Amino acid sequence: MLWLIIGLVLVAAVVLYLGFAQPTSDDRVQRRRETLLQDKDSGAKVRSVVSEELSASFSERILQPVIDVIATRLASAAPEGMIETARNKLAAAGYPLGLTEPVFLLLRGGAALAGAAASYTVFLTLADAAPLMRMAITLFVLIAIAMGPDYFVSGRMKARQTIIRRSLPDLLDLLVVCTEAGMGLDGALAEVVRRKEGPLVDEFNRTLVEVRLGKRRSDAWQDMSGRVQVRELATLVAALYQAQTMGVSIARALRTHSDAMRSQRSIRIKEQGAILSTKMLFPMILCIFPALFVVILGPGAIQIMRTLGGGLGGG
Repeated sequence: MLWLIIGLVLVAAVVLYLGFAQPTSDDRVQRRRETLLQDKDSGAKVRSVVSEELSASFSERILQPVIDVIATRLASAAPEGMIETARNKLAAAGYPLGLTEPVFLLLRGGAALAGAAASYTVFLTLADAAPLMRMAITLFVLIAIAMGPDYFVSGRMKARQTIIRRSLPDLLDLLVVCTEAGMGLDGALAEVVRRKEGPLVDEFNRTLVEVRLGKRRSDAWQDMSGRVQVRELATLVAALYQAQTMGVSIARALRTHSDAMRSQRSIRIKEQGAILSTKMLFPMILCIFPALFVVILGPGAIQIMRTLGGGLGGG
């Protein structure tokens, strides 16, 4: 009964919202008129617009615009700090699945409602269980469902940052080669974008486009560092900014930073190798040693039991 009431309330709210949010016929006519005025061939334009709209799928024509409108309206009521946090998190994750800030906030709200409903259902289902167990399972279901979108985006963000951190030394070496060959920084970036692929290359391409559109190079690099949120890249941006300010050669600054990153990478690999034995200790104790004990001591234990059993029976 509770699920039915919640469903009816949500459906009624969506229908009312869509009724108020849809544009009027005058707005649609004015929008079509402005579209037609942009091209001299009105008949061809009408046919192309109509055919393009009809060729799209149902989700693209109906569901996606409705979701975008609802998410935008709901996100406008959210605090600015929450929107900024969601924007930074999605930018660091590379906007997985095409998520935008309004859609992400809408997913978080929907996940919270779904988690509350699911936890309430679990709480009623476990009426005969122990109170502590009942409360623990209910809280686990609530947190797991409500924090699902955040966990997903955080996982994608960490995976993307790992890829960027691993690919940065190789791309930096290519930048060093290009700048030492006589290219400028923008030309070296364009060469890296043309030859390589990956998340960091996409960020370089975006930075290069922003610079070409008139944005200051230092601001574009700072924005890229803020989006990616990788310490090694932030250090590179700081080194480039210092070289540009002090008049140092960009190629020399990139070469010095590349050598430093190689040394840091080697040190990090050695650290991981040093702690590997400690990490392997617990699996060996819990999984490997019991099996070895069974294989090595098992036959002897069976023989001792048979001997003692035979001796006791003969006595």
